[in-house]
Amino acid sequence: MKKITFFLIITFALIFNNLKADADLENKLQEMQDEIDALAEMVEEGSDGGDGWYNRTSLGGYGEIHWSTASTPIDETATWSSSDTPKVEVDIHRYVLFIGHEFNEYLSMNSEVEIEHAFVQEGEGELEMEQLYLEQNLSYLGINDTFIKYGTVLMPLGITNETHEPPTFYGVDRNVVEKELNANTWWETGVMVNTALGGGVELTAFGHTGLETDGDGDIRDGRGKVYKQDGSNVAYTLRLRYTGIAGVELGLWHNHQTDINNDPAQGNVPADLWGAHINMSPTEGFGFKSVVGRWQLDCPSTHSCATNGREKIWGAFVEPSYRWSIGGPLDQSIGIAARAGAWNDKADELQNASNKIRQYDLMLNWWLSPNAVLKVDYENQKYYTNNKGTAGWNFGIGYQF
Repeated sequence: MKKITFFLIITFALIFNNLKADADLENKLQEMQDEIDALAEMVEEGSDGGDGWYNRTSLGGYGEIHWSTASTPIDETATWSSSDTPKVEVDIHRYVLFIGHEFNEYLSMNSEVEIEHAFVQEGEGELEMEQLYLEQNLSYLGINDTFIKYGTVLMPLGITNETHEPPTFYGVDRNVVEKELNANTWWETGVMVNTALGGGVELTAFGHTGLETDGDGDIRDGRGKVYKQDGSNVAYTLRLRYTGIAGVELGLWHNHQTDINNDPAQGNVPADLWGAHINMSPTEGFGFKSVVGRWQLDCPSTHSCATNGREKIWGAFVEPSYRWSIGGPLDQSIGIAARAGAWNDKADELQNASNKIRQYDLMLNWWLSPNAVLKVDYENQKYYTNNKGTAGWNFGIGYQF
């Protein structure tokens, strides 16, 4: 009897211990599952459980490489003839990085750093800070669809100055008309307000630093690029943009310079740019771009910008295109475009003719994906007065992310 009793006691003790062990194991397994679920939630939300700055910081950029057999723009004094062979040149044209950060849902920082032509050495190549600004969303004040940018911002002029990543345009190079007319790319420092007026209309107002042309009236060479730039001559830019029709953007813009001269001995040179554009850039189907603009410089009669013909500057181009979707796993597409443009950056000289240039471009883009593109184009450029010019093929690759 004692043996049976002892056996039962041992048996119950073992069963009790096993049950307790199973309960402990089950509790441990549940704790592990809770930890796994919590970790999975943190990974899904992109957080490690904290609110680190890296969770609100973004990185982007774009780049392009050119292989060109035609140089653009050409030198007016060149002795080019149809028997000459254009220079063949390969160039890492630019490499650009964007860094942005959201301080909160109403305030962010954006910046852009660019390296041009692979490196900077002995006056060749450029390392530039093209954008650096804070952007404030005023919705927290009950003012909807209104944003303020403080700092260095791309000028809201034309099509290309604000949007110039390689997959967004046809041709290896950006169009020359906007380069000469709007000094692409052109950035200034100041305060910019963007607000929606309703009905698809948006108003942009920008008070900013001005050009410094050193007395000759050359608009593109007058960009200060915020390097120890003169802050005494304030300028302003106004733009109205209409996007009420799907896929169509219409723009009107005006820039006023209180004094683009950087030579006080020659006196002040106020200047005004007026322009308009249309931009249709679909991912499939018919597209169309056009820009027209004109500068008027108020030059004293003895000033160099009057005597060298830069008192008036104008430019215009038209560009129809068509794009087909190829589809597939890469979401590829292919597009063709033709561009006809003309400009004159010395339109007051010799009855408006001596520096008038026209250029025709035939262009083919193959988008390997929506944000990566291969390009080829043929360009033909000539002066009206002496028939000098260049012609040749250009090839390029580009991307954005």
